Amino acid sequence: PTAGAAAAASGMALVRAAGSTPRLAGAAARCGYASLGLQARALSTATRLSQVRADGELLEALVLRGDEKSDLMCVNMMCEHVGGPCACKLARTISRVPNLRRLEIPGHGLEFLPDVLDELAELEHLDVSHNKLTDLSVVSRLPKLKTLRADGNALAALPAELAALAGSLSELSLRDNRFEAEPPVLAALREAAPEMTIDLGGNACAADVER
Repeated sequence: PTAGAAAAASGMALVRAAGSTPRLAGAAARCGYASLGLQARALSTATRLSQVRADGELLEALVLRGDEKSDLMCVNMMCEHVGGPCACKLARTISRVPNLRRLEIPGHGLEFLPDVLDELAELEHLDVSHNKLTDLSVVSRLPKLKTLRADGNALAALPAELAALAGSLSELSLRDNRFEAEPPVLAALREAAPEMTIDLGGNACAADVER
């Protein structure tokens, strides 16, 4: 609120400074209000876990790139993953961001996704590429998911429950995993959603499957 008020005051000051010149006044007002809009957009995306505070319900995107590994480094002495990448810190954050629409956590070396991921009922875009995942079962419980990127993991199979996403999912990328044969659930997804894009490039089962 303090930052917003300051931006608004700054905009109004520009308007007053423009005096009786309508064009300058209009430009100044737009400049002031544009700064407010930029602040609102900035608040909707976090790139570090430390940016997620008590007002996490306003957050729409959490983007944690692999060059910020310390964000998902486990410091819980009771956890078997202490000192390495772990989803426990991510799990604690999820309860504070119920309206998240985009989650990107590529390149962190995660071996599993937290079960509480299914609390993100509004999630539309998920990128878990270049980790060490072997299971995507929890993803099947994200009712509004539109895009899923899970390239470069250790996936050799997909859960049949993934078919539940046929009504929402439009893009599924599974490049460079360990699929020896095409997972049966993909046939069900293609049948239910013919326009869905599925990419299995880099797997033993196919060169590229795109529809």
